[in-house]
Amino acid sequence: MITILKKNIKDQKSKKLSRRDFSKLVLGAGLTASGSVSIADELLNFNWLPNSLTNTLDKSEDGTLICSSQGSDTTGVSFECINPIKNISIPVNFRGHGLNQHPTKKQFIVMMARRPGTLGIVLNMTNGELENTFFSQTDHHMHGHACYSADGLFLYTTESNFKTGEGFIVVRETRHYQIVSAFSSGGIGPHELAFMPDNKTLVVANGGLLTHPDSDRKILNLKSMKSNLSYIDTTSGELINSFSLKHPIIDFSKASIRHLDVAENGTVAIALQVQRSAMVHKQLVPLAILHKPGKPLAILNAPEQLIRKLNDYMGSVKINLKNKIAAFTSPKGDIAMFWDTDSLAFKDFHIFHDVCGLSTSNNQEYFIISNSSGKIRYIDSKTLQEDKDKRLNYPGKNWDNHLLSATRT
Repeated sequence: MITILKKNIKDQKSKKLSRRDFSKLVLGAGLTASGSVSIADELLNFNWLPNSLTNTLDKSEDGTLICSSQGSDTTGVSFECINPIKNISIPVNFRGHGLNQHPTKKQFIVMMARRPGTLGIVLNMTNGELENTFFSQTDHHMHGHACYSADGLFLYTTESNFKTGEGFIVVRETRHYQIVSAFSSGGIGPHELAFMPDNKTLVVANGGLLTHPDSDRKILNLKSMKSNLSYIDTTSGELINSFSLKHPIIDFSKASIRHLDVAENGTVAIALQVQRSAMVHKQLVPLAILHKPGKPLAILNAPEQLIRKLNDYMGSVKINLKNKIAAFTSPKGDIAMFWDTDSLAFKDFHIFHDVCGLSTSNNQEYFIISNSSGKIRYIDSKTLQEDKDKRLNYPGKNWDNHLLSATRT
């Protein structure tokens, strides 16, 4: 049953920082919008960078806008959107993670704070301004990902009650981003989530990892962790089905289901991260999984030396809808890997230092990958070879874990 969180709406309003409030605080501090603000963790400031500060901004024929969080503790953190007219750079006081574009109001992009954060922001790509901010309820923290309903009326976020450890899917209306309901995620530590093709079923990666804001990102339940892939009916909040990784030979007990992507036919690609310190043996664990409707979870196999190179970590996953290829990135392995979603056959790999960001061009002709050194590469989704003419390089930028291919507004 869906739980209505009336108390949280009050809590959220008390912490909400509107654009008008932000402007008053900035002006009250005697700063301009491009100044340095440290009044509170939630404060944001904005700056538009002209094209001349970067190389050619848009080399994609279909006008894909590449958006990502970027930065470091030493250089500062910002939201970036590579635009054919301008390069949007919006400094923020938190490290961003997952991004989503509003399905009907394309000018809006939501960016979630990296777990265990408590903040999400909505950015307006038309003017480069902050449109809205929202926070997790009292005793909750977020897990860095969200998704919109197909009609754009609701935003769904993965969150946890850090007192009980229970995972939740929290639902917000998208006029003011106030909480309207919440229901169980079906497990502990829900991370990425996405809608299935029916636009009413959510698939959720419950990573099984218990964390607490006071302990930063330390995992508190390594011995008892249990990961699963859950399917949830958003009309009722009821769990439809849940799948755990089981194998007669391979021990998946410490493999955390973290990231996922959904194809038009309902195929779900799943990226794992193994908690090696909690394992009692050195057994090699495959990190790429596929789930087709009505079938058990399927392992995507690859040469042992490549799986070993992954160092127990897949960072992002994306399915190319045109050529039915699932791509996975491993920043710890400096590699992107590709599988055929029909045959499950391993197809190819691409070496790229600290690669994690992954998306597809809007016309599905390319996979787009990024790394922490400010580099972006385009991989032909049919040949799986890099198109070197499309290389982009942004010195001083440190692209974060995830990329969003947005549509021009």
